[in-house]
Amino acid sequence: MAASTANFSNSKWPGHAGKAVLLLLLCCLLLPPAARAEEDALPQPEGVVARCFDGDTLKLTDRRVVRLAGIDTPELGRDNRKPQFYAREARQELDALAKGQKVRLFAAGVKSKDRHGRIVADVRLEDGRSLSDLMLERGAAFYYPHQDQSPQLQERLRGLQEQAINARRGLWAHLLSLPLAHQNYTGNRNSLRFFPADCPEAQHIKPRNRVYFGTLMDAFLAGYAPARVCQFWPTQP
Repeated sequence: MAASTANFSNSKWPGHAGKAVLLLLLCCLLLPPAARAEEDALPQPEGVVARCFDGDTLKLTDRRVVRLAGIDTPELGRDNRKPQFYAREARQELDALAKGQKVRLFAAGVKSKDRHGRIVADVRLEDGRSLSDLMLERGAAFYYPHQDQSPQLQERLRGLQEQAINARRGLWAHLLSLPLAHQNYTGNRNSLRFFPADCPEAQHIKPRNRVYFGTLMDAFLAGYAPARVCQFWPTQP
């Protein structure tokens, strides 16, 4: 340690500049893992996109399946169910952005895989743009929070969603014009999910975790995402 200190003190850096660099290094080392994770590349970070399953999940040419961190998109129809509104458009958007492109995978939080075994990552194109960012900016996806996400990622994605909502881009123009947009919703502070106010599941939320939203937009702007139960999302014809 003494030798290391001597090297720094004998360097040619000006005194204030040297101290600033040391302070920056110490701050980075002292940050909790979740705060630093956003800029950490995952193991085997590089790949080429082979196909897009929907608007938030893709497959690389090496067969790895990757879930875009921090976003969700309407569900494509399966088991004889109709696709949800804007599901096809979301997949087309991601397909146009990513198919055949070289990408790099960055950590988005503490966990690098979801319960389905898919890699969860902030996926970036060669020019550095994040696919999660681009999908939110264009109104082709909505913010999908998790408690273990990097705070920087959460703040960034929530801000991009707010911009898309205010500009009524993509799915927001139609969704927020429907009667369901003016109904009440109940959120769960623990899971960061929200439900229609009359959903039976909402009644099971512990009182201390309940948060009430007067409109659908209020719920989205607060950074909550729709729960999987009591679906209210409209379907496509």
